Amino acid sequence: MTTPKVLIIGASGTVGSKIVKEFENNSEGVTFRLATSRRETAEKWEVEGREAVVLDLNEPKTFPAALAGVDRVFLLTGYTADMLIQSKHLVDAAVKAGVSHIVHLGVFTSRRDLIPHFIWHDFIETYIEASGISWTHLHPNVITDSIFTRTTLQETGSFSVTWNDAQQGWVFAEDIAAVAATVLREGPGKHASANYYLSTEVLTGPEVAGILSEISGKQINCFTLDPSALEAHVSQVSDTGERAYMESAVITMKLGATGQMTAQTVVRDDVFTVLRRPGLSMAEWARQNLI
Repeated sequence: MTTPKVLIIGASGTVGSKIVKEFENNSEGVTFRLATSRRETAEKWEVEGREAVVLDLNEPKTFPAALAGVDRVFLLTGYTADMLIQSKHLVDAAVKAGVSHIVHLGVFTSRRDLIPHFIWHDFIETYIEASGISWTHLHPNVITDSIFTRTTLQETGSFSVTWNDAQQGWVFAEDIAAVAATVLREGPGKHASANYYLSTEVLTGPEVAGILSEISGKQINCFTLDPSALEAHVSQVSDTGERAYMESAVITMKLGATGQMTAQTVVRDDVFTVLRRPGLSMAEWARQNLI
């Protein structure tokens, strides 16, 4: 038997780059190929001795070469309404290439949400399931790293949320990456047809700031903004697909701010299901990064 090859789409992104680190630390039983839309990035990786390929989700002609010899795919699309077209074309190409397992990064959907981009992910997952390829869907709640990082906290001592002081479920990108890498290594024999929900803690923005301040010994502030702050920014976005996605994000913030996202304000820690350890808590992250 040949060793399964994993294609990591979005390998330079917030989650994808952490999946790469996971594989660099442990790629037992698989080989891996990094995908990027930037040729200069692919060339840099190749110089470093990594297997890399250019894959532009808006250019299906780049798919066959990227998928050649690939057994498992980590599928992550951009923050744009084009994710629907991108995902369909990628899944179709994966079927043709003989891919056996797709691990899709979606959202913390209830499958009954009144949020366009949540519904788009529902459609994408349904299409993957109908393709005949084995699948695993990852459903992260609010990704902490999209709100703040160690660097931003050290530089500014603050972060902002755009859902006022409402509660949200949180998960760190490193846990998402650890789950994704484990699923990709272990494959469909263990993880086919699994939905993994990643929501480690439910906290308000000010509660997060309180935890970070207590652990670090430094004052960290949370600015609780109304969703209208994001709405004002979205109106200036020129790209149609990106603007449609961001308009959907505004809907998410408005529903969250008014307490209408009860399906998302829950703890559901499938980090433990996959890794047999609990997901990273806000306090533990602060101890690791802010002291």
